[in-house]
Amino acid sequence: MIQSIRSLLFCLIILFSFQSIAAGQFVFERRPVEISNLGISYTNIGAIGNPNISSDPEGTPSFQYPDGSGTEHLFEAGLWIGAHRGGQTVVSTAAVTNPSGYQRTGDPGYEFTNDGTPIFERSNLSDSEFFTPDATSHQDFVTEFSDKRDVINGNPIVNHEFPLYADVNMEVYNWNFPFADGISIVKYEITNNSHEHRDAGGIVWEDVYFGMYSDMVVRNVNTTEETGSAFFNKGGVGYIDSLHTLYAFDAGSADFPRTDTYAGIMALGSEYRGVEYHPRYEDHVEDAGKQVPDVSPRFWKFGEGAGTFRAPANDHDRYNFLSDESWDYTEFEERLRTDGQDSDGNYIQLHRYGPFPEIEPGETVTVYFAFIAALKPDQYQGLIPADHDDIDDIDNPEARQPLAQTANWALRLFEGQEDPATGERERFLVPEPPDVPNMRVELEEGGATVYWDNRAEFTVDPVSGEMDFEGYRLYRTRVGADLTGNIAAGREKLRQWDKADTDVGYNTGFDEIALSEPVTFEDDDTEYWYAFEIDGMLSGWQYEFAVTAFDRGDEGRESLESSLTANAVSVFPGSRVNENFDSDDPENKVGVYPNPYRVNAAWDGGSEFTRKINFTNLPARAEIRVYTLAGNIVAELDHNAETYQGDTTWYRELGRDERIFSGGEHSWDLLSKANQSLATGLYLFSVHDKDTGHVQTGKFAIIK
Repeated sequence: MIQSIRSLLFCLIILFSFQSIAAGQFVFERRPVEISNLGISYTNIGAIGNPNISSDPEGTPSFQYPDGSGTEHLFEAGLWIGAHRGGQTVVSTAAVTNPSGYQRTGDPGYEFTNDGTPIFERSNLSDSEFFTPDATSHQDFVTEFSDKRDVINGNPIVNHEFPLYADVNMEVYNWNFPFADGISIVKYEITNNSHEHRDAGGIVWEDVYFGMYSDMVVRNVNTTEETGSAFFNKGGVGYIDSLHTLYAFDAGSADFPRTDTYAGIMALGSEYRGVEYHPRYEDHVEDAGKQVPDVSPRFWKFGEGAGTFRAPANDHDRYNFLSDESWDYTEFEERLRTDGQDSDGNYIQLHRYGPFPEIEPGETVTVYFAFIAALKPDQYQGLIPADHDDIDDIDNPEARQPLAQTANWALRLFEGQEDPATGERERFLVPEPPDVPNMRVELEEGGATVYWDNRAEFTVDPVSGEMDFEGYRLYRTRVGADLTGNIAAGREKLRQWDKADTDVGYNTGFDEIALSEPVTFEDDDTEYWYAFEIDGMLSGWQYEFAVTAFDRGDEGRESLESSLTANAVSVFPGSRVNENFDSDDPENKVGVYPNPYRVNAAWDGGSEFTRKINFTNLPARAEIRVYTLAGNIVAELDHNAETYQGDTTWYRELGRDERIFSGGEHSWDLLSKANQSLATGLYLFSVHDKDTGHVQTGKFAIIK
């Protein structure tokens, strides 16, 4: 019944969309992926990413991995469709090289528009508000756009006099599985609808090419102080031919140490006239009597007007870039990888795919790309690219191995496998780990108790049809792991519990963690069946906790583990809410730590905006004021234990979005009301209990 209601609601949303389309209202929307560890944004006009992210690090992520780290990998990307139509050479583009990226409809190169279609979200997770049985992944985005207009909102779209009349249905698939949390797969269903337009009358597209234009760059937007061209010119780019994968990395910045990642774009495949149309299926394509398409990269430099890496200036140039099979990446491989070391690496990328001999009016071709990202192996973490003259020190097959592994998982998802129910191959059908446990952390001074439910034990694998749950793992990060800009990289397995009567794991059983009866909380009706206590945690530091479930695996298949990020939460141990704030007992005295504060304390970030000290032993609701010895107020802080989530740059840059605080502590960044860093000296503070009116005072020192 619930699924039927949700399906009905989804249909009503689509019906509302059709009404909007009929009204012909243009709508722009940008939505970020939130289910995985890949914070990539999509729009309903085909442009991908957020080109403003380098100037607005707190904005919608562009292509961020790990999500929340500030390490971005993309300025902007978008689909290109090139063809000959009626004697004309036409390329319709969703994004082009533009110093500002997409700003407004009608700008040259942003040639796709919509009829009021927003981005619809779907999910195959039963507990998602967007659940529908029609969903493909944990977070689907679905939208439509077209190049049919040459005028939008009364203004001509510059240099777009000859549309292809291509209608594009775009679907984006994302998962929280550990093996897929750096993968976002884009499906384009591209239809030649020229016959539906009176002025076109039905036009055959000939010698058709598809491309994914991209301006990938790997920099951390929170920590770099470089802007403009200096932000973009440190890049290195390359191509993994065996995986049909473009990749990008930081080749020459002095950022420390948050550029330990790769980004990639894969040409996964296409469906053309009943054929899997890709070089990977060469025999199948030839058996069908068709030409094997070419999949290869093309590069040019931003703003380059002449020479080998000149930028395309018009549709003829763009089509030549799409169709020129003589351009050989290997001739320029070393230069593409190394120019960023000399601040000359602002290369634009094009992943080209074709030719498709012809697409007739009414015909649809489906093309798949994947955006992927991965961390480098441990031995390549923390390297400063500018310190390495040999590019092979920071980019080599060993360093790219996790990216290649992620690419192989994207391919495995795309290929799918035989559906046991129908006997037919189904894309995106793979064995899956158990459901992510619902987790809750209760903080205590110096420790925490982690609770989780048992829903993972009843997960049915979609391929085997069996409940193959095996056990649980508890993870916690090392102290100081957040200072790398990627707290998840410091995650360590604390404990594992698994079934006592199998050949998998340690056969520990669950007696140590099982509760005699499930517990619930006043603000949470989830039934928690397991709990584990952890002590020895240091106040003021950030710890990330996660509980995963894993299956037993099958013959020939490894055990799979649920997401390490889906229920991850940051906790900050410290004093609980001071219920006896009015008491004269020394144990109820407010305090500050560290005191004295020395610049660049152990937990500080990399700038004067990411420093912090903590006021401790606070009441539930309080006003904190900081004074100079002369009595001038330099800062005023409002504390509410129920809503406090950390309100300084430190938390935005180094903390996860999901945070749990002890209640009796409040951080301050040592910046005055005028956003100035405080000088060395002695300072006074007062804490006013808003509920009782009682005031306590204290002092602390800053030493630089």
